[in-house]
Amino acid sequence: MPSRSGSGAFPVALRRALVESGALGATARQLATRLASAPGPIEAALDELAVRGEVLRVGRGLWMLRAYEDLVGRDDFEGPGTYEQRFLRENGVRLGRWDGPITFRSNETEPVHRWWPYVQGFSAEFVRGVLVHGGEIRGRTVLDPFAGSGTTVVEARRAGARAIGVEILPPALLAARVKSRFELSPTALVSAARRTIRAAERGPADPAPFLHRTAQQFDPRALRGLLRLRRALPPEGTPVAEAVRVAFGGILIPSSRLHRSPCLGYARGPPAETIAPIARFERRIGEMRDDLRTLGADRARWGPPARLIAQDARSLELPPGSVDLVVTSPPYVNGMDYVMNYKLDLAWLGYAHSYADLAALRRVEVACDNLPRSETAAHLGLAGAPDPWLGTILSRIRDNVRRKGTYRRDDMHAVVRKYFDDLLPVLARLRDALSTGGRLVIVLGDSLLAGTYVPGDLLLARIGARLGLEIEAVDVARRRRSGQRRSFELRESVVTLRRR
Repeated sequence: MPSRSGSGAFPVALRRALVESGALGATARQLATRLASAPGPIEAALDELAVRGEVLRVGRGLWMLRAYEDLVGRDDFEGPGTYEQRFLRENGVRLGRWDGPITFRSNETEPVHRWWPYVQGFSAEFVRGVLVHGGEIRGRTVLDPFAGSGTTVVEARRAGARAIGVEILPPALLAARVKSRFELSPTALVSAARRTIRAAERGPADPAPFLHRTAQQFDPRALRGLLRLRRALPPEGTPVAEAVRVAFGGILIPSSRLHRSPCLGYARGPPAETIAPIARFERRIGEMRDDLRTLGADRARWGPPARLIAQDARSLELPPGSVDLVVTSPPYVNGMDYVMNYKLDLAWLGYAHSYADLAALRRVEVACDNLPRSETAAHLGLAGAPDPWLGTILSRIRDNVRRKGTYRRDDMHAVVRKYFDDLLPVLARLRDALSTGGRLVIVLGDSLLAGTYVPGDLLLARIGARLGLEIEAVDVARRRRSGQRRSFELRESVVTLRRR
């Protein structure tokens, strides 16, 4: 259709395009491309239709016909209620309720957990609750195969357990390793930090990392201070040196114009406070010193030194029956790109030296929608999915994307398929590692993708059951909102599986 300056010529074609986009919705730019128009007239036509109540705008700048506003009421949509009933009917489990906090935010002020700003995962209080619920934990083995910055590992060791953590993101693994070294001397840490500060104050600045937008991400004075600190950091290898590097990593985002909430992006408005990087570094070292002294009072309760493993959880090998409890939270279906979210930490701490290094690390993380097509090519098929429900779900995602015509990637169903294909070997290896009666406690949420509801928590529980684990419970811990459309309510659940 040719471009026109007025909006009156568009309603019929625009409505047809919105019907084709269906429950996915479409941006004004996507609709303009489909109608061979400039975005301006399309935006004007959408505004007119919105005034009439025919269309509405939902999350991420998407427009849709009002008929698609209530997904749950549509005959062609299967939502949470439908899957909960099927889960009860087919698996004999009714969703319960998990009492108590679960989100990571409380860790920002918790001793030790506050050392490095890892915003995903669950809270220390949640882990403590799971450990207490499991009975006597002292002397038993607790594993987290997606350890992140070590919340499970820290709390398990504090409770007297043998703690094991597995993680592929190097800065997170570093933080987990440092946070679980309770024996670290506060005096030695402060002395090493002072040497670092003196070297930074009198020495040259390091070259900026390879990231393209470093100059935009930092105030010039903050950038100079960080680059001097970076040059003065002790080489990784000793416990004290690694703790100093974690303190430096912990001030990168607070010293920048960025934030994580949860995804990396530019903060809105002026910074809450302007503090020189060296002052931030001294403050962080002081917090670490105080927390180590607090930990020392409970030395008699500690478990043995934690074991941290740099490995892909899909290839994890532990002796059969060697683990009593697993407490973990894997990435969510189509969840965030952890490599992108922690690219500053990867680059500034020297774990990545190029965008090729970042891409290589992304290839081994659990599937997210930033994966290259070469990684999803083997997962385009619908047959043989890890659970029978998945075939229908994947088909709906594929058909919705095809009908819309323009979507951020046309292989979205393959991304979702790869996600569950990735988790299948993890669950199988955890099953084999669990002792008889051992439990697997997983925090996971559901998703709304391409206008299709994906009950990630229930699918994971069912896949576990197909592997021979018993579904003890699926308890809803909190409600949350879909990023695709804020009106759609999602949940976050605690899935408990047991080895018979």
